[in-house]
Amino acid sequence: MTDTRLFTLLFTGTWCLVGAIFLCVGIGLRRSFARREERLRARAEGTVAEIVRRERRDSDGRGVSWYPIVEFEADVRKISLECGDGGGRKTFYEGQRVEVLYDPDDPSVFRIEGHGTTRLLGNIFLAVGLVCVAIGVIAGWAIHTFSAGIHID
Repeated sequence: MTDTRLFTLLFTGTWCLVGAIFLCVGIGLRRSFARREERLRARAEGTVAEIVRRERRDSDGRGVSWYPIVEFEADVRKISLECGDGGGRKTFYEGQRVEVLYDPDDPSVFRIEGHGTTRLLGNIFLAVGLVCVAIGVIAGWAIHTFSAGIHID
């Protein structure tokens, strides 16, 4: 095996392996989100009762996350829970009306419709994985094609 061929295999293989890892993580995140969505089959109109501020440690020091506390009715019970999808900026305000999706068997499992990062994160991992695989395949093809007749010994 020539050095050029070995380099091509290693280069292509590395990019494709990294891409495959990203693709697997992306698919896993998408499946996890889909399973969660299947559980959230009940809907209710809710209200943001309060916004909770939490300190967090970032790589550059301290930061703040904001978490909405949502009130809604589930089976004639009034539920008031903190939404786990907080963020670095306030995306909700007190008194805001929101659509809540929740598990009718366990209303503490809920999310605010249109809010959450799992789907976006899964799509980002899929996109990065596809780009990595494409780089590996295209670069491997280009190296193989353009190095025909060139041998590094």
